[in-house]
Amino acid sequence: MTQVTPTERILVAQPVLEAGLERVRRLAPDAVVDVVEPFGPDAVLPDELVRDTTVLFSDWCPANVTAMTRLRWMQLGSHGYSHLNGVPLPRDAVVANASGVNDIPIAEWCVLMMLALARDVPGMLEAQREHRWDRDARFQAELRGRRVGILGYGNIGQELARLCRAHGLEVWALSRFRPGGRELRYDPLDRPAGSVPVPDRSFTRDQRDEFFAGLDVLVVTTPVTSTTRGLVDEAALKLLPSHAVLLNPARAGVVDEAALLAALREGTIAGAALDDHYRQPMPPDDPFFDLPNVIVTAHVSGSNSSTWFVERIWDLFARNLERHLGGDRMLNVIARDDLELADS
Repeated sequence: MTQVTPTERILVAQPVLEAGLERVRRLAPDAVVDVVEPFGPDAVLPDELVRDTTVLFSDWCPANVTAMTRLRWMQLGSHGYSHLNGVPLPRDAVVANASGVNDIPIAEWCVLMMLALARDVPGMLEAQREHRWDRDARFQAELRGRRVGILGYGNIGQELARLCRAHGLEVWALSRFRPGGRELRYDPLDRPAGSVPVPDRSFTRDQRDEFFAGLDVLVVTTPVTSTTRGLVDEAALKLLPSHAVLLNPARAGVVDEAALLAALREGTIAGAALDDHYRQPMPPDDPFFDLPNVIVTAHVSGSNSSTWFVERIWDLFARNLERHLGGDRMLNVIARDDLELADS
């Protein structure tokens, strides 16, 4: 008997949400849905599993991705996509990221770090450990009225701007896009495009000197690509006022490592909070661990253990699956040039 290739074959390699899986099966009742454990870039999957896959719901491509000749759509569980650089995806395959899924926890992490650095929470905890009563003025600082510069004004930057406004902060933004609602982006709260906060001032790359020089807090929310790698370089860090702090929940590579280390050691900026790192996991002798003016977190600002990650990523996947099956434009599609894939 001749075997008929199914129209859609969906390979899921994400934490399973039974309600989400059932929703997928309702949307695509004729599709074959394969579920495997999440895998890394070195995994080689059975050829019979990948050769007919049309939809891949995973953070990574398998090492034998060249066998996935029918692949038409890959849904990432991450906001970042630089780990796909050099991967030979089929020319007509699209990639969608998870922008919108973890915007809220990442924005909350940023506010937490602003408060922790402004009030020197590490210093408070040190005083507690030493049983020392210390009412220094630095523990009594206030955020309201400070100026936050958001580098990259996508979903995360916009969510952060909402929280900054609620805390009475002035918001500046430097972005390659005009600030405002962008179509075809995932928002788990389905807020209208008009609800996107407009920054108090917007800057282009050509205005970066004025942007950096005017900030109390610099927050990096842009992905790392060939055009953003090292964007916050020695010159940019020297433009920041000496009382300014840098937060990076996005990608470490956007900030020049040597320049950042020098700025923190020499005190040309006041401090930093870092969630993405130049080496992951960080080795015990990583120099950022021992800097007294740095708060290090282990890439937890928004990840797959965040409170609503599983529910939101399956919601995004189902919404995009419906669009994929209906031939509609999908949410969160990454521009082909930004992916920097290998020729295929």
